[in-house]
Amino acid sequence: MSNVVNRGPKGNQLRLLSREEVEAVHNAALDVLKDTGIDCYSDKILGIFEEAGADVDREKRRVRIPEHLIDEAINKAPSKILFCGRDSKNDILLEGSRVYYGFGGTPTPLILDHRTDEFRRPGKKDMIETTLVGDALSNMDFMMTNAGVFDVPYEAEYLHEFEILLNYTQKPILYSAPSAYLAEKYLEMGAIVAGSLKELQRRPFIALYTEPASPLMLTKSQENLIGFAKANIPIAIAPMPLSGGTAPGTVMGSCVVGTSETLAAITLIQLVNPHAPVIYGGWGLTMDPRSGMCAYGSPEFAMGANAIMAQMARFYNLPSYGFGGCADGKLPGPQSGAEVMMNALVAGQSGVNLIHDCGYLAGGMVGSIEQAVIANEIVGMAKRIIQGVRVDDDHLAVDVIREVGPGGNFVTQKHTREHVGEFLLSELFDRNSFGTWQSGGAKDTRTVAKERIEKILKQHKPEPLGQEIRERLSEVVKEGERELTTKQRKAEG
Repeated sequence: MSNVVNRGPKGNQLRLLSREEVEAVHNAALDVLKDTGIDCYSDKILGIFEEAGADVDREKRRVRIPEHLIDEAINKAPSKILFCGRDSKNDILLEGSRVYYGFGGTPTPLILDHRTDEFRRPGKKDMIETTLVGDALSNMDFMMTNAGVFDVPYEAEYLHEFEILLNYTQKPILYSAPSAYLAEKYLEMGAIVAGSLKELQRRPFIALYTEPASPLMLTKSQENLIGFAKANIPIAIAPMPLSGGTAPGTVMGSCVVGTSETLAAITLIQLVNPHAPVIYGGWGLTMDPRSGMCAYGSPEFAMGANAIMAQMARFYNLPSYGFGGCADGKLPGPQSGAEVMMNALVAGQSGVNLIHDCGYLAGGMVGSIEQAVIANEIVGMAKRIIQGVRVDDDHLAVDVIREVGPGGNFVTQKHTREHVGEFLLSELFDRNSFGTWQSGGAKDTRTVAKERIEKILKQHKPEPLGQEIRERLSEVVKEGERELTTKQRKAEG
């Protein structure tokens, strides 16, 4: 087991807002929370705000949050988080502008079958395969999913998905648990794998993803963050305001709504447990006015969900959560490749800490491990650009230039051999001559990606959990499935 923490490359080269403009967004969000407030559909959450001294109208279910509660919450939230892997070689440190990319997102209703090129409903086998591939991809630093388990009772879908993640990846896991009950089960399962809740708290290899509802609402599902806050396990807060839909029709108006919703959730978390770790995702997203869909591939999305959000997170001195691998394109190809490169590079150069959605197509409707393999290559390029170059005597190489002189050749120079590792060698994209490409079968990128997937599935074997742990996890899932399906039958009948 390695004790070395992975410290990602530092972004922050791209900054769209001045300090004055960042403060203007913050002050606008404070005004929204103090004057307009948020609607809250959880009696438990209403009670927490009421006890803290917020202005709570129980009849209208409206909470207005004073500035001092927000300031106190921001000051209490930790500025850095060690997000661990089941294997410590995968530990990542969320701080400042350090950049990490993640495989997938929340469950996708469809997958693109890399063997048949069909769009279909995914199941357990697909979730296992996508998780194995994500675990193997070198540029994927944390794990979500590019599938969903839809061949089990729908009430227990998330439990089965979480069990698969725990079994088939050794990287940090960020996942959605859209109820307090599911969050409780996640913590129970995480503690089983860790050995105890105390050990899970010491080395948190799971984190919760939660979405406040836009515009300006906390629903009963946000009770999920109460259990994680009490357990002191990281929580990523990521609202989805769409400009012109659930937010004003401007990039900045959408950012104000996203900032307000995130600050409300951070305040709630810190009221539950001061100093609980939170990851800021005050997104301002974009709606395409022609389709009404979230426009993952638009430049405005890249600005609001990544560049501006990252500046706000640094203003609050909090770790951040954004997008990098998302695309509106329906197939791996020119559109999706361009969209992934734009988002991955903008997010990385903005210094977003956790950058997710690698492998998403069709605006998040379709998961594709083929696309994830391609995104992994794009992310490698983005990371290399973010790392930048060194400017010193050795790299300026004046002495070598003088020695070789005009008309000379640098191929045989020791200096060249010593620095060849500075250049990123592609694992997927073809850089051979045209003739070499032809003689190798003239394979396009999708074909090479599919071949790589099959190779990974045959060869990649993450360290398995012990049999007793696997059996205990399975029992938790079975128990949860029984309880959830029984509850649903009672509600229906």
